[in-house]
Amino acid sequence: MKFRLTLFFAVLLFAPSLLRGQASPPSASVENYESLLAKLTAGDTKIDFTALRFAYSRSKNADPNGTDHDKRRQMNAAVIEKRCDEAMKIADALLASIYLSPDAHVAKSNCYRAAGDNAKADFHKAIYLGLINSILAKGDGTTAESAYTVVTIEEEYAVMKALGYTAWAQTFVRQNEHTYDVVSGTNDRSKSSAKFYFNVDIPLALEKERKVQKQ
Repeated sequence: MKFRLTLFFAVLLFAPSLLRGQASPPSASVENYESLLAKLTAGDTKIDFTALRFAYSRSKNADPNGTDHDKRRQMNAAVIEKRCDEAMKIADALLASIYLSPDAHVAKSNCYRAAGDNAKADFHKAIYLGLINSILAKGDGTTAESAYTVVTIEEEYAVMKALGYTAWAQTFVRQNEHTYDVVSGTNDRSKSSAKFYFNVDIPLALEKERKVQKQ
């Protein structure tokens, strides 16, 4: 199954199609999260986003959930309502905690575009696309065998939104020694329903590690 990237957020359509190139395996890069992040924030949007995401999952303060869900909702609402000062403030706070938040980069791109700063808008757009296409590069999410691999739960909902679906249900599935979130959603245009599989081995391992550290 092939998809088009149909993420509409405020007035910005980010890309006409997905990049379906082969993603680099997590072990392909010897660089740590801090060094990859430093390159990205310095303006290098050609980095290996798959290596960046997996390096984040191995970093000291990796959060299995991603950024705060309620804060993301407030930020998204502020962008839609054209309250960009508020949206940017929230986005900056989210990115300060986890720079790999797709929604936060969407918000910043929209607001910079509205302000006429196309260079910064394009920068955050490129990061968003790098993160999303990294997840979508392998498989199509329609079965456990072709599941999307995520490093945070936040990534699941970013992918659903990118594919044009509104999520409304989530179940766990154990299969072949792996764990999957199966997320049901409705297509925003066709109103048809579909289920997508996400491999959540990494978030679950991070959550287990956090519990051990708290004991």
